Amino acid sequence: MILTVLALLGMQQGIADRLSGRVPPDVGAAVESLGTDAAARGLPIDPLIQKAIEGSAKRVPPERVIAAVQLVVMQLDTAAAALRAGGMISDTLAIAAGAFAINAGMDARDITNLILRGGGQTAVNVRLELNVAGTLVAMGVPSAEAANLVSASVQSDSPATKLLSLPSRVQGEVARGATPAQAAAGLARAAAAQARRGPPPGHPQPPPHPPAPPHP
Repeated sequence: MILTVLALLGMQQGIADRLSGRVPPDVGAAVESLGTDAAARGLPIDPLIQKAIEGSAKRVPPERVIAAVQLVVMQLDTAAAALRAGGMISDTLAIAAGAFAINAGMDARDITNLILRGGGQTAVNVRLELNVAGTLVAMGVPSAEAANLVSASVQSDSPATKLLSLPSRVQGEVARGATPAQAAAGLARAAAAQARRGPPPGHPQPPPHPPAPPHP
């Protein structure tokens, strides 16, 4: 208990040091309190600090900066809950990626469904998928369609580079006259078809069972 308290006090001092001279005193005090509480809940604090510094640098009134930081905390809490519902062990970078997606307009339920469809993914993969899904939603793709497209691409054994190209591929379809939703749905159908055909060349599936040993 004492060690936990000392760790939180050290966290608070660390936040104060990073904000010193970069934000007004009342903003600094509010972010120190919010950040310390967030860290105690396993949330990342960098998004809070970045938002406070960004708003203060733009000379946004302190009360609005504090309100913006409070909103970031709410988004992080929502993202963390969505990740837990999907069976994801707490990972601060994945939580931050989830908060990015939520801020873009993604529904928390779609974040959970995306993780559940992936099944046993690493934290690194989840971060990538949430960042791509959030970017798609920011482009106008509906939340459920964005989650479906990313999930279908993952299930088709697409490499990370192909996953990262999804926003530009959607943009290309939109340039040809499709709506963002239509573009995402079409790409998701193509990915699902690829998954049914099997992995692309160079990504062979392992045999379902080990080969039987030869008879003596």
